[in-house]
Amino acid sequence: MWRISVQSVRYYWALFVGTFVALALGVALIGVSASAMAATWTVSERTASGNASVTLTDGTGTARTLSSGDLDMGGVQSVLAMAGVVSAFVTVFVIAGTFAFGVALRRRDMGLLRLVGAGGPQVRRMVLCESLVVAVPAAGFGCVVAALAAPFAVEALNGTGLSPVDLRPGPLFWPLVFASVSGLTLSLLGMLAASKRAARARPTEALREADLDSRTMTVGRSVMGALTLIAGAVMVALAPGAGAEAATPLALFGTMALAVAASLLGPLYLPPLLRLLSLPLRWIDPVAGRLAAKAVGTSRRRTASLVGPVLAILAIVGVFTTVLSTTGAATKADDRARTVAQLVVEPVADGGLTRSELATLRADARVAAVSAHAPLEVAVAGPHSVWKEQAALADPVALARTHRMSVAEGSLGPLEPGTIAISKEFADWYGYHADSEITFGVFGGEPIKARVAAVLDGGSAVPHLLLPAGVAGAAAAPERASILLDRASAGSAEAVAAELNERLGADRVQVTPTARWFAHAATDQDRLNRLVLLVLTGPASLYALIAVASTLVMSYSRRGKEITGMRMLGVSGGQVRRMALWETLSTTLLGVMVAAVVVALGAVAYRRALTVFGGETPLSVPWGLLGTLAAALLLVGVTVSLAATGRLLRQVGVASVTSRQ
Repeated sequence: MWRISVQSVRYYWALFVGTFVALALGVALIGVSASAMAATWTVSERTASGNASVTLTDGTGTARTLSSGDLDMGGVQSVLAMAGVVSAFVTVFVIAGTFAFGVALRRRDMGLLRLVGAGGPQVRRMVLCESLVVAVPAAGFGCVVAALAAPFAVEALNGTGLSPVDLRPGPLFWPLVFASVSGLTLSLLGMLAASKRAARARPTEALREADLDSRTMTVGRSVMGALTLIAGAVMVALAPGAGAEAATPLALFGTMALAVAASLLGPLYLPPLLRLLSLPLRWIDPVAGRLAAKAVGTSRRRTASLVGPVLAILAIVGVFTTVLSTTGAATKADDRARTVAQLVVEPVADGGLTRSELATLRADARVAAVSAHAPLEVAVAGPHSVWKEQAALADPVALARTHRMSVAEGSLGPLEPGTIAISKEFADWYGYHADSEITFGVFGGEPIKARVAAVLDGGSAVPHLLLPAGVAGAAAAPERASILLDRASAGSAEAVAAELNERLGADRVQVTPTARWFAHAATDQDRLNRLVLLVLTGPASLYALIAVASTLVMSYSRRGKEITGMRMLGVSGGQVRRMALWETLSTTLLGVMVAAVVVALGAVAYRRALTVFGGETPLSVPWGLLGTLAAALLLVGVTVSLAATGRLLRQVGVASVTSRQ
């Protein structure tokens, strides 16, 4: 069967080119993602000479030493891991759909082989051999593309500022091996499922014209669709009551499962929806509109294959970007709602606010309270491990005056030596309560045991650990101060800010009204979010656009006889082109609509899991990004379908009706 497979690939090159492109670019995408992650692993994490360290003993009795000089690559690695998940989901989705669609387009060929005596196992081996003929060179080409693109990808990642140090491309051997093995595995898995369907082709398929409509919903497809639908629905339903931390994976993976279910079950519900969507076309363009409606309603598998890539990329990009944007919007809304202070004071240069500057602020008659916490990194010993934690030297009483917060456990008061206050989030994560004992250490110092005096519920306004002034080895200066004005001065915050700037020196500190400070901070955060979204969705979106084009090329490579028949019946070339246009518009629009429903379910469930002080959690949707992606998908679909239709129209002839396809 190997010789037949090679000849089949050569003869149906237009059909297999879509599979080749999808697999090659999928391997390239995996290779670039793996090489970028490998670049973060090659960054030296050894402690530099002279950096302070601290040794703590965890609950198991194991002594562990942490250093303040260790590089924290967790942030950029988390972003790259999420980008890898997005890329892997889209790659698997596209490759599996492409292979299945390619086999479905050749049902009559499989029937002819069965008619001349080929058995089911022989047909299956032929299909698997075809996958190897295409997959091996595609994997090699994808590795070449990944090797060329990896240095540029790492350089672009450095430009985002997400990494604490500049990354350098590492060895490409193992990332490329991983990418090629992943691509070959995906191709074989995709073809295994498709080959089972090919092996079940009956000899009567050779006599069937509408071969795409026979048994579109197999038992396996139906079972997998039902299972993913149930799994996605359960995860989305559990997300609202799971809390902010657990709701994130539930909403993300639940939405992904729903997208898979929507694609698998597409042949059931897409044709009726498309017929309903195309009803206006019957009046707008009677001939071309009716032909388009019949085409998308009759060829159910082709319709589902065209809607699938649009649905997949919009669903995965939509849910990831919406969850990320909603998280940022909820954090900003909670910070604003909890902040009572009217002014924010920051130093112009590095080094923090000095004691004299804070004393000047507190001595002002118009100032009712000043809270200024000095951030400090410490090591904390837990029952089974030792980890780094962000703490702060702060006065919880002053913090409670400038911010809205409550005492969940213990009592609010000045922190005495040997006591600390913790945030409710920290208490929930690690199981600490009021009067619990926590062992921590300042880098360069000795272990310190402290009693938890209070558990404070104040959102992100409360540091995880609040330490009293005078902790041994802690010499951090406040990076920011919040000022609460008295009632008489609260309405003139702008004037007070200008006067304090003049008194303290505009070259030393900057006093800003709270509303303006939040607006400026939001602008910086939005820029960072856009960079993260670009890293997350950019490569996968580009891959999906190419996959949509490849699927359309595959589809039109088998429609020559159909279009020739239309021309012989008197349908004009313009009407055929408009039919292709209406088909593309309707399938793309339906993919956008289904993706919007799927993303809305996951986003609303995630939003309900978040809490904002004194108000409702805002739902932030990056309409610009999603709208641009949808428009790009539509543009690519229209361009490719019209170009392919024009090519077929130029080849129309009576002889092509009886020619082999």
